[in-house]
Amino acid sequence: MTQSEAEVRARKVEDLRSQGIEPYPSESYQRSHTTEQVRDLFSQPGKELENGQNDPEETPIKVSGRITSKRDSGSIIFIDLRDSTGRIQLKIEKKIVTGETGLSFKQIEKLLDVGDFVGASGIGSRTNRGELSVQVRELILLSKATIPFPDAYYGVNDPETCRRHREMDLAGNLESFQRFALRSKIVQSIRNYLTETGFYEIETPVLQAIYGGAAARPFITHHNALDVDLYLRIAPELFLKRAVCGGFERVFELGRVFRNEGVDSTHNPEFTSLEVYQAYADYFDILGVVEEVFCYAAKTVHGDKQEIEYQGETISLERKYDHSEKFPGFAGKHWQVKTMVEAVKDDTGLDFEILELADAISKAEQLGLHLSNLEKQSLGYVLYAVFDKLVAPKLIQPTFIIDFPVEVSPLAKGHRSKPGFVERFELFIAGTEYSNGFSELNDPKEQRKRFEEQLAQKNAGDDEAHPMDEDFIEALSLGMPNCAGMGIGVDRLVMLLTNTQSIRDVVMFPTMRPLKDRQENNTEEK
Repeated sequence: MTQSEAEVRARKVEDLRSQGIEPYPSESYQRSHTTEQVRDLFSQPGKELENGQNDPEETPIKVSGRITSKRDSGSIIFIDLRDSTGRIQLKIEKKIVTGETGLSFKQIEKLLDVGDFVGASGIGSRTNRGELSVQVRELILLSKATIPFPDAYYGVNDPETCRRHREMDLAGNLESFQRFALRSKIVQSIRNYLTETGFYEIETPVLQAIYGGAAARPFITHHNALDVDLYLRIAPELFLKRAVCGGFERVFELGRVFRNEGVDSTHNPEFTSLEVYQAYADYFDILGVVEEVFCYAAKTVHGDKQEIEYQGETISLERKYDHSEKFPGFAGKHWQVKTMVEAVKDDTGLDFEILELADAISKAEQLGLHLSNLEKQSLGYVLYAVFDKLVAPKLIQPTFIIDFPVEVSPLAKGHRSKPGFVERFELFIAGTEYSNGFSELNDPKEQRKRFEEQLAQKNAGDDEAHPMDEDFIEALSLGMPNCAGMGIGVDRLVMLLTNTQSIRDVVMFPTMRPLKDRQENNTEEK
């Protein structure tokens, strides 16, 4: 019977131990260079190596990483070694690696496999074919891989395997590894920008007695000691604004939020959200902060490029529109800004400034919309439905849609000049919403009224209506200065900046149906 590769590798573990070599040593390995640093070293003037030349200065080099390919050529073994910074070739000659220290040439040849972690010491060298290498003098095993490693060329191609076993995806697909490395830099750039501009990072509860700050269904859990049901937060908004009530003027939180919703290319039940609140500001001010965060993060990935590619579309991040004449007090250059009424009129011809409710419903249905009973209750609901279903998907270049109906915005301040509207915006790029923000409602009496209206909707069957929150109303009663806030879906921002189609490919460990449940469901379906 032919042994499986896993069985062969397991046997090698025992062979190594029988020869006095521990496959999983406890001692640390102190490398002197990363693979990137080795390449940098021998690209410096005076350190370049000719083909077939060893480093005449014999600068000692110690590198460590994973074997991603291994090629035997008689008395020479070539190994591709990869660490988090890149790749370097190891050149292992039988006459040099004697095994007096570290592994012998025969042990390297017979007992090491692709996927193993090793440490190598030696000097710089360039092969006759021009490949920069480390001429190895000693090689030691740091960790033995006991299951087959992804193909060095093809990697892991099955999307489900990549998402369910991210470690295999990262190990086998350089593109995936680089995407998550960029994600880390993007998240750090967001923090850097906000802290550099005077914002304090605040941590708010993940477990909440009353969920709020967004329209979404929560996850419910139970605290045994207190014997109470609690909710995983759907947003940190209300707690951050309570901090503003207490005297903080610029706050943000960057962290996980949880919504009990479906999974698709732009939604994962847990995701990373940024929320920012600034006292003495309005929605135009905080809109500018959104642009700054996006552009600051984009520079981290794309440098000074003003255009990026996303799923076949060229997206311009240049802020080239002056809206000061249209929106007095809104200074400087920005992305495109349209009111919701204006955007709907431009795209569909429906003018909600003059339409009555019955006509609006009729015309919306003529456009192919099937309005729910809730959406038929007011002109504001119809306007939002038309925009959301017909207009938003067509907004490709960065566009802020402002001035939302009050019915869909329970936490936003009423518009300064437009009855029935609030000072709210959403940012759309490539047909997807990336940010939401508004001038914050700080009138406790009006906030109570809005909560009561939402409560009526909840009692009427709207699972996503906002609950009553007496603690938040009490905080507003203490006093909150005029304030503006915004939120950004960080995962979607990473998708945009790394040209990734699915949110599950930028979330390191996305929510997946357990395999057992999937197998049972598949059996039932059959």
